[in-house]
Amino acid sequence: MPEATPVPTAATVNLSGALAECRSAFPDQIAQAVARASCVIKATDLVRPLLPFPELLDRENALRKALAEQVQTRTMSLLERNIQIQKLHSQLLEEERSRLSAAPADASKPPLAVTQWRQSNGESCGRLGGDSGTCY
Repeated sequence: MPEATPVPTAATVNLSGALAECRSAFPDQIAQAVARASCVIKATDLVRPLLPFPELLDRENALRKALAEQVQTRTMSLLERNIQIQKLHSQLLEEERSRLSAAPADASKPPLAVTQWRQSNGESCGRLGGDSGTCY
């Protein structure tokens, strides 16, 4: 009987570290766009069970995968890809805020990994030179 994979707890998820590993393993954002996106998707999957609405992350990752293919085949620039991810991420956060405001208040502080995801892909990621640790 195969061993069950342990579900990460809020305290053990290190999104920033996992994303840094993706940047290190796949440094060429164009030639390795698909592999890098797959790595980022796998890294963000750790955050999924911690999010109040995990389907929002699923939507972001579906776009990430589609855009990576376009970047790697050079039918889209990296900058345009970053702009599209940034716009969708902003929309998803707004949708999350709207849903949370309609739900009963949860006074607990969100796990660090959730905060890291929420703070990622900000407006600066859609500009030249926007490859910081929070842009993915």
